[in-house]
Order: sequence, then structure tokens, then C-alpha cells
Amino acid sequence: MRMPMDMYVVRHGQSEQNKLVKANEDGNDEVFTQELVTVPDRSWRLTGTGRRQAHLIGRWLVSKQESFDQYLVSPYIRARETAVNMELPGARWRENRLLRERSWGEISTRPRTEFREQYPNNWDFREADPLYWRPPAGESIADVSENRVQNLLNDLSRNADGESVVMVTHGDFMDALRLTIEDLSDEQYLEMSHDPQWAIPNCTCLHYSRKDPVTGKTHGRLRFVQVAKPVCVDGKWEIREEPWREFRRQLLTNGDLLATVRNVDRHIPDDAPLTRGRNRRR
Repeated sequence: MRMPMDMYVVRHGQSEQNKLVKANEDGNDEVFTQELVTVPDRSWRLTGTGRRQAHLIGRWLVSKQESFDQYLVSPYIRARETAVNMELPGARWRENRLLRERSWGEISTRPRTEFREQYPNNWDFREADPLYWRPPAGESIADVSENRVQNLLNDLSRNADGESVVMVTHGDFMDALRLTIEDLSDEQYLEMSHDPQWAIPNCTCLHYSRKDPVTGKTHGRLRFVQVAKPVCVDGKWEIREEPWREFRRQLLTNGDLLATVRNVDRHIPDDAPLTRGRNRRR
């Protein structure tokens, strides 16, 4: 598959919804008024912090590359506002609905306590399997990866071979993109989802490249990634770059598959008779 030479993928800056969700996670259910519950997900604006983050990552991008061949942006307002505040010289943005946020369905702006009370089984499954879990009437990370991310990569392979592309999107879309491009296994994704170091804060940039950052050798596929994140240190915002990391497509032997299988305990004793109570559906 032909792909861009460099692809810079940026999460939008802190939004009003991000601020509400954080307050709710800290135990404040009162932030979700009836008026705010009905705000469409696409309509949230950036906060002042979000605009500062966008400006900062924009300056970092310009320091890496003064211009890009393609500029792509999610049609959601917070992504558009991030693109504006990045202030990339000469940018000509193309809106692409594939880049929109993962759908959270019926729980998009509902308090956590309400979600847990109204959808107890769905709440439990969220904790057990975050890769395949779907919010009520929403999308799973796997859905986004298999559908929208794959369609985006197919489009780029046809129309951006060897080019430099910058795009502004959303955190869960970036998780799904990382899952697809880096060819992560289910187990690797589950481990990643519980590791704070893999988190994608607002205005994080994933820079994927076909070019080896050490030797300059060019490969046929995207093979290297560097993460850059805005951080606030003593009241001052700065960009923190992580070291470049190489990844490759995984080809598994029968032994590799067997090792994965053996890491999972049986849920029902092998060849044991099932009692009526054990086999009953809930």
C-alpha cells in the first residue's frame, strides 16, 4: 500500500465537553444540566486552554515542516477551531467526515452515575472489553478502526503517496488509527488502554513517517512514530517530544498463537458437565 511520507495526526485542543467530563469524573454530576445534555457532540467549542494548546502545537508543526501537501480536518467545531488556532501558514483545509469523533451514542453527555444505573450490563462490558465495547447506539474502537480508519488509509494510499499530510481529529479516532497503522493485537491494545503513558491528551500529535529518523532510509510503509504532547510546567505550556519508535507488521507462527491462547484461563472446566444454574442465560 502506498502511503504519505509523513503524516501528522493532531487531537483537538481542550473542549468545553472535555472540561465537563473531567468535572463529572471528579464527582460533580450537577455540571450536566438539561440544556447541556442536549448539545450535539459536533457543536462543542474550545476553552481558552484549548486555544493555547492549539497555538502551541501549531508552532511545533511549523518548526518541523513549513507547509504540507494536504490539510485534513474533522467537521466537528472543536476540530475546526483547533485548525484555525494552529495558524499553519497557507493552510487550505479539506473537511473529512471520516475524521469525526467516535460516536458515544446515548451516553455522550450523560453523568457516569446515570449511565451506570440505566445501562448496568453495558457499563460492566465497558470495563471488561474496551476494544469491542459499544456505548448504547454508539461505536466501538474496533468499529472505528475497521470502518472509518481503513477507509481513510485507503484514500490516502490513492491520493497522497509520498506526500506530507496534517490532520486534526479526535482522541478515540487516534486510538483506532494507532491500532490499525501499528498493527496492534487485541492484547496489546488492552494493555495500552490501561497505561497512562499511551494516553492522548488534547493537542497531542502522532507523527508517522516512512523515513528512518536515524539513517534517512525510506521504507514503503509508515514504520516510525514520534509523539509530541503539550504539557504545562509551572504554569507555562511547552511541547514534550518522545523518542522515535519503530513498529512493524506482525506475522505470527502457530507457536505464537498457542502462547496467546494459553495465557487465557478457561472459563468453564474442560469436559465438566454443566449444571442448570451454570448454563442459564442471564
